[in-house]
Amino acid sequence: MEYSTWSRRVADLAGAASRLEARATPLGIASPAASAWHANLFQKLRPQLTEAPYLVVAVAGGTNIGKSTVFNHLAGFPASRVHPDATQTKHPVCLLPRGFAAGHDLAKVFPSFELAAWSSEDDAIADGPADRLIYREDPSGQQPANLVILDTPDVDGAMPVNWDRARLIAHASDVLVAVLTQQKFNDAAVRRFFREAAEADKTILAVFNMVEWPEDREHCGRWLQTFCKGTGASPAYVYAVPRDRAAVRENRLAFHGLTEGSTDPRKDLAELRFAEIKIRSVRGALRQMLDAREGLPDYLRTIHARAEENREARQIIHDTVRVKLEAPVLPGHIVTGEIWRWLEPRRTAFDRAVHRFYGKIGGAVMKLVPGRRDPAQQEADYVQAEQALLTRALEEIYAKLDLVQRAARPVLRDELAPVLSGEERRRAFDELRERLAATPLLTDAYRAAIAGDLERFEAEHPQMMRAIEWGLIATAVIRPAISIGMFGGAEILTHAALHVGSHSVVQVAIDVAAGAAGAAGGEGAIAGLSAPARKLIADLFAEFYKERAELLARVIHDCVLGRHLERIDKLAELAEGDDYRVAFRTAADLSRELAALDADGMGTGGDDRANGHMTAKDPKNAGKILEMH
Repeated sequence: MEYSTWSRRVADLAGAASRLEARATPLGIASPAASAWHANLFQKLRPQLTEAPYLVVAVAGGTNIGKSTVFNHLAGFPASRVHPDATQTKHPVCLLPRGFAAGHDLAKVFPSFELAAWSSEDDAIADGPADRLIYREDPSGQQPANLVILDTPDVDGAMPVNWDRARLIAHASDVLVAVLTQQKFNDAAVRRFFREAAEADKTILAVFNMVEWPEDREHCGRWLQTFCKGTGASPAYVYAVPRDRAAVRENRLAFHGLTEGSTDPRKDLAELRFAEIKIRSVRGALRQMLDAREGLPDYLRTIHARAEENREARQIIHDTVRVKLEAPVLPGHIVTGEIWRWLEPRRTAFDRAVHRFYGKIGGAVMKLVPGRRDPAQQEADYVQAEQALLTRALEEIYAKLDLVQRAARPVLRDELAPVLSGEERRRAFDELRERLAATPLLTDAYRAAIAGDLERFEAEHPQMMRAIEWGLIATAVIRPAISIGMFGGAEILTHAALHVGSHSVVQVAIDVAAGAAGAAGGEGAIAGLSAPARKLIADLFAEFYKERAELLARVIHDCVLGRHLERIDKLAELAEGDDYRVAFRTAADLSRELAALDADGMGTGGDDRANGHMTAKDPKNAGKILEMH
């Protein structure tokens, strides 16, 4: 697999996993931020695969073993303060090649740290934020352009934060220089740290520091065997550094190579095959990130399982908790009044004058109609009937939810428990009443919808609309009868005193309009209208009921299951979205390609190491390797 292919796929995977995590964590799925796979993906793979290959070399080890001394040797000058007391290094120090910061984004390479520019060699031991990382560029200009060197805090210190810092640095590193001593080569924390590095297929250089030379030469062989056996590490190079305080002060440590090809770590690091080591490091990070039991696949399985549970819960709620509402009869003037409002600017001056005169007569006539109710009273009755209907519906919903909870699985029972508490029920009924009382019958949205429908009708049937206007002028005297008769006022149409007039008015207006549009009337809720006009009026009434139905559904949703249903829906949809599919597919593709590479003998292990040198992979051979010197 080409380096560029890795880069593209890792970028896609990181983007999808990041968005998926941002959705899943607020929904109660444990954040993977502290996991090894997450660190490998976001602190190692994503930042380092999007730029030209470079190696990050970290000097690591236990307390008071001379890590900063080895770091300064690699740097070629005292970049980090060497302190005689233990646990003094508080902040990692990063030494960059000259010009590196201008071409790379360090915040992406070390995303978990607060970056601070180097000011003096005391920076590493100074007080400051726990996540600070000190960086500076090599003033000599001798550091290879693609080599970044780090001095890390102790991996076995008393402060847990040091361990956390060191692990974060290790995740970002390609090569680890393991600084060991007679006292620290087999420490439990040291073994754990380098075992994780070996599992991530990091290239490791081992330095046995502060030894008695040459007396300890044979002992180094046994120490190396123990170290390799306890960690599974296979150091590319192994060195011994004699105890020499003067050499430490003057930064002139002597490194004695203990394995074939080992000379001096500065020289050996410069000769490493950068691209191959980088690919090895990346593959090691990929392998750990894609681990089926503890990596990204396990996180995706967790998401899928939770999604399945919540899909089932969602289906149970949607299948069981359903109510059928028969809406109260809508007072006709609610709709017709808005139609007249829309027509008002389109009437002629003559029509307005006639309407003002005859409107008073029409109003007087309407008051004589038996059984006629005041429009305001009709609206009040409608609101009262609607509230009673919704209260009964809410009671029915709670009764069904009680049944569902008793038979549900734990995930749904837990979600419904707060919903069904007595306090929540009282709050729901109170909020239902308050929201209904605060909602007008006629909303701005409905008025806009009526205007839109009428404007479309006028554009599609201009002659019919013009004919209706002229018909209204001719019959302005009984406009109230027309309004109620055309839009469902059956009691007016059947009244003997107005039957002839109202019938003729409807027929005059609609017959004229139908003649202009060339359409005939037919069966329907308002049978006297032509097909386009009948559909228009039906749509206007339907628009009101649709808006009202949506309002009532929102009230019930918000008062009862609102946030709980939203949470269930979001959890159910986690494994259905594009981010989950991209993460799952890309992880599967990368896993297959890694397996194919390993099957071809290009994986880790064996003599085919990325650096091309013999290693101490087999602990049994460590002594023999040492005998070569």
